[in-house]
Amino acid sequence: MSSQIATLMEQLKEDPWRRKVDFSPHVRETLDSVLEAEASAEQVAAALNEWIARYQPCLFGRIAAKSGLLSYCTIREEDLRSSDETVERRIQGARQAWTRLAFEGKASGFIVVLLSSRLATATPDETVKRLALRVCSLYLQEDVQPDRVHHDRIYLEQPGNRRTTWEWLAGVNYFSAQGDQRWWQDHSFPAGMAFSVNSVGHMVRSGRLLLAMHHLEQAMGTGLVDFRNPKVDSLAKALELAMRTIGFASDGPSGRATSLIPRSPREQLPKCPIELPTLLADKNHCRYHGLYHTDFTVPSEYFVPNVHRSASEPEFNLDFTYLFDESLDNPDFDRMGEGRMIREGLADYARHIGPEEKRLRGIETVVEIDHVPRLRKAVRRPRFTK
Repeated sequence: MSSQIATLMEQLKEDPWRRKVDFSPHVRETLDSVLEAEASAEQVAAALNEWIARYQPCLFGRIAAKSGLLSYCTIREEDLRSSDETVERRIQGARQAWTRLAFEGKASGFIVVLLSSRLATATPDETVKRLALRVCSLYLQEDVQPDRVHHDRIYLEQPGNRRTTWEWLAGVNYFSAQGDQRWWQDHSFPAGMAFSVNSVGHMVRSGRLLLAMHHLEQAMGTGLVDFRNPKVDSLAKALELAMRTIGFASDGPSGRATSLIPRSPREQLPKCPIELPTLLADKNHCRYHGLYHTDFTVPSEYFVPNVHRSASEPEFNLDFTYLFDESLDNPDFDRMGEGRMIREGLADYARHIGPEEKRLRGIETVVEIDHVPRLRKAVRRPRFTK
């Protein structure tokens, strides 16, 4: 059995800066709560949901937490000091449970949380980075490298005879209590370490599905009295929320880590799919600026003990176009925004598509659910019990 994680846990060094500068009060309060040995998985999830709903800068995360759309995997210190296989089993079991919930439209986000006081107060260094890469590799079942974009996949089924199913690529991002009051504090989290995956496209389409099912139930006289209208039911609305998230990043030790770019009147941009409010109307709706790459799963610059950002680190121009640009040279609109249908059939059709076609716009990809092992297991097996 492998013990890489246990070995790395032993090599952690206490952060002298954190010893002098405690966590922010809201991080400290939640951290103490989730680290309680008697805290159940349900209590941990409730505490984290409450924190995310109030303090997470990402508006999609706040909405998901308030709407009960987040699924958690909690890994405790004793698990980390056990074997890598123990950690892997816990993550994959919870991942299967989330896959099933997402398939049914009941969850859009998944968070792997490492509950360790030793890790939360450790110096962010190469040891922590190696630990993050190892845990994330066990989660994604692939070799995870720093400063690269890694994705999970999320699925949603539409009830009915056709049982149409969509698939999205979903970005995976690193968070840690170590970021609190450092320049990358927008990625702080009240835990030793966390990996968060969410899909805006899945949230939008499952919101539409929820609303449609509610109208059907109302027509049939079976509607719920306490029905909550989905907050995000269109990619256009999601664009506005994404711009708000970037534009209202927290003001950290090195300023705001993300910012909107003023729109140039001379620049020809794809048409904005929504009439933006006044505070966003003069901003570029296609691109934004980041001191870190918001899509990198494990950014190397998070694993340096500096409180302020080094001026030598690269800056990034990033984009919103996956939410609205349907042009053929933007496959992320299908893969991450609109979603791609997967179901049986169309094999004969696909064989006749010419090589000049860059992608199948609105056409089901030739993938049967039985050929997606994780989805097959999630749909057919009992749910994981924490």
